[in-house]
Amino acid sequence: MKCPNCGNRESVEIDTHSEGFSSEECPVKECGVCGLVWRVKMVNDNMEIDIIKPAPQ
Repeated sequence: MKCPNCGNRESVEIDTHSEGFSSEECPVKECGVCGLVWRVKMVNDNMEIDIIKPAPQ
């Protein structure tokens, strides 16, 4: 998957099981280049990017 911030394709999947994040339904990703943490979730049959932690400036 391509990072929505920097466009890099080297992301790391994070296995998170806390409330609100399901690794099976919408895995959390972290970009190894810019540090952005995000997930892709389905809302009304549309894919949306959910930014969990913005990339440092």
